[in-house]
Amino acid sequence: MIRLLFLLICCIVCRYSYGQANGKPLLYYMEAAKANSPLIKECQNQTLMQQAELERLKAMYTHSHLEATGDYLFVPIISKDEGKTAFKWNAQDGTDYYGYDLGESSGHFHAGVIWTQPLLGKSSYRVAQEQTKVNSSIANNRIRMEVHQLERTVTEQYLLCLLDKAQMDFADSISALIESQVGIVRKMVQNGFSKQSDLRLLAIEQESSEELRIASRQSYHTHLMDLNLLCGISDTTDVLLPYVKMEIRISPSDNQSSLFTEQFRLDSLNTVASLHSFNLQYNPRLDLFINGGLQAGMFKDMYRHFGWSAGLTFSWTIFDGRQRRNKERQAEWQWNTIRTYRDNAELQRQMKMKQCLAELSKYEERQKALEKQLSEYENVLSDYGKEIKAGQVSVLDYLTVLRSKVQMEKDLLLLRTNRQLVIAAYNYYNW
Repeated sequence: MIRLLFLLICCIVCRYSYGQANGKPLLYYMEAAKANSPLIKECQNQTLMQQAELERLKAMYTHSHLEATGDYLFVPIISKDEGKTAFKWNAQDGTDYYGYDLGESSGHFHAGVIWTQPLLGKSSYRVAQEQTKVNSSIANNRIRMEVHQLERTVTEQYLLCLLDKAQMDFADSISALIESQVGIVRKMVQNGFSKQSDLRLLAIEQESSEELRIASRQSYHTHLMDLNLLCGISDTTDVLLPYVKMEIRISPSDNQSSLFTEQFRLDSLNTVASLHSFNLQYNPRLDLFINGGLQAGMFKDMYRHFGWSAGLTFSWTIFDGRQRRNKERQAEWQWNTIRTYRDNAELQRQMKMKQCLAELSKYEERQKALEKQLSEYENVLSDYGKEIKAGQVSVLDYLTVLRSKVQMEKDLLLLRTNRQLVIAAYNYYNW
């Protein structure tokens, strides 16, 4: 008997202790999703890469360069001078031979260093700064877009978990209600005021309520694990998530650009920066160079041929076959394409916001109607409960009304969740 009692207590504890650990709020899951998002980290790394690229371009356009150079040229011949045939790897002179004309091409040795300093590179570096700034802004905007999208996705998954949680609580309340009716009908059966079949009907309804609770618990576990997976959380423990109420976000001011149109503005700036970068090849280029080392054509007395030289190199493109004009026309078409996409994206955003507001209005009307009907069902069930005790109403009639109420309660829970999802969608586009 003691063992049986112990097992019963364990079953009760296991049933009611399920998911009793307190869960984290919605903000916690949002922050976890942001911290564990590989796309966000990729964009952050791209920003750092842009800064490193800017430093490289600064070195290329404004800093001096020092490089070591060298070459060693062999000109072999077959010599027949003085009546002797001989192969010479690197002949410096000869009169009767087979091979390259030594007057045109003779062996030489050159080794030294060249120092070069760009003199007109600051304008090119300013263009590189402009391009890097735009690229960094594009990467940061991608981060904001990814964060915004993650917040919506996490919110929707969180709301699905709350729907399952509400259905679990609802199933428990139905089970408690049926349990109370079972106690009443059992006493009536013992006193001969009710039939045994009524108890069986209540038992069947109780099993149906238990199945609903188990299904809701399973769905809650699945949605919670999906939420953890989305946020990069490795915990597999079932916890009770706190309730969250979605509020409609206040619209931004008219002069503030939307997050969804910001990317098109940055694309336009990127087109301008790319055009400026292309036009760099038409700027005059002036470099100062100094080289020094060993340069010798005759390999004897090579130590006497160390020296150095200095000079300027200048280049400037005068005519390119209208390449510059064609590039500018391409940029104009690109701007036109960006404007078209921007206008279309803004139109869709405004239409989706209006659609969300219209749906919210309908949801509010339906919610009021369902709540009113549920209140009426509550009154009917309360009256039926009194009439069952008096033997005026059958249990079957009571269960018929109860099933209608259960279905309406499910509809109301789904409606409330859908309304929360629509608010989340509205806030997503109203940014």
